[in-house]
Amino acid sequence: MLDGIRHICENYKQRSPGSRAEREAQDYFAGILRQWADEVKTEEFTVHPNAFMGFIPLAAAGGVAAVLLFNLGNSTLTSVISAALVLAAALMFVFEFLLYRRFVDFLFKKAVSKNVYAVRKPYGEVKRRIILGGHADAAWEWTWSYHGQMKTLGPIILGSVGGLLYTFAVNLAYLASGAPPLEGVWKVLGLIQFAFVPFFILVMFFINWKIIVDGANDNLTACYAAMAVLKEMAEDDFRFENTEVCCLITGSEEAGLRGAKDFVKKHAAELKGCETVFVGLETLRECDQLAVYVRDETGTVKNSAAAASLLMDAGEAVGKQLKPAGIYPGSTDAAAFTQAGIHAVGLGGVNHDPKRYYHTREDNCDNISPECIGLALDIAREAVYVFDSWGLQ
Repeated sequence: MLDGIRHICENYKQRSPGSRAEREAQDYFAGILRQWADEVKTEEFTVHPNAFMGFIPLAAAGGVAAVLLFNLGNSTLTSVISAALVLAAALMFVFEFLLYRRFVDFLFKKAVSKNVYAVRKPYGEVKRRIILGGHADAAWEWTWSYHGQMKTLGPIILGSVGGLLYTFAVNLAYLASGAPPLEGVWKVLGLIQFAFVPFFILVMFFINWKIIVDGANDNLTACYAAMAVLKEMAEDDFRFENTEVCCLITGSEEAGLRGAKDFVKKHAAELKGCETVFVGLETLRECDQLAVYVRDETGTVKNSAAAASLLMDAGEAVGKQLKPAGIYPGSTDAAAFTQAGIHAVGLGGVNHDPKRYYHTREDNCDNISPECIGLALDIAREAVYVFDSWGLQ
């Protein structure tokens, strides 16, 4: 697994969502999986890779414009436009980042991404199916995760969101008062808005589009742990009687779970044809942070309790007490399955404070944890066997 992670990092660099390198890495994974699986499918889909994080500069620019319009316009019209800009920024944040919806995707350039799906069949009738997942793409660098972590991330995000809320509230109050002359208390309230402009400017640089990280931890660790289960079964010439074991390597997870969403859209009926569970593996870096993600998509999605119990039972069986956790902020591919009505849960080992390696150039093959990858593999393997024996409880 470690050699495989290094190989991808060195030979398939800059695997941003929808990039040529991402597609080539997926073809490489498909070739490997054909050694161990009965069926391997690759499926292309259209993605707007820059939309998921590209809305941030748009929203921030809207915030700056809203402040200027309120303070320089001094009219009902400019205040309405100011409030509308803030509202648009807030809607982009909610729908693109919190809910992972395609809200402003149409504003951004299209690209082609790819999923890889491998199936190892049972020797009898398929009555159950477990899918282990990772994602092949890598993130653009988070500027303030690299420069300061929470010391910079926290104030910049809070200042930006707070600035939008304050500016919107002042505009509403101003309009409700009949748009009086901008003097006295209204002048003061308007000038206070300028205190938030530095936060708007700083958040414009939240993403460093010039640097695509190697993604060794996020998420090649998960890709190789998921594939290793099929590899071990093939090397042992082992199959279950009625349980199908699958591996899904998605593309464009870092663009808003677009690969997982496309996969469930195409295969929902098939997946619901028998008892199916998806286990999304994510950033296997810190053993003490290994947790079962019962809350996903920044807490807006509740993953399957039965699937969570499956992982906790598997963890206990291999000597690891797993705790339930949520992702704040962020998401895993499990959310896309849950939203489609399919049992799903995530397993991750990352501190979301975040650490300096998270979504930065330090996420490389020299900064991984073989212990955490191995432990996650043990849990995933055990989960497959427990699922075969008992299904979802």
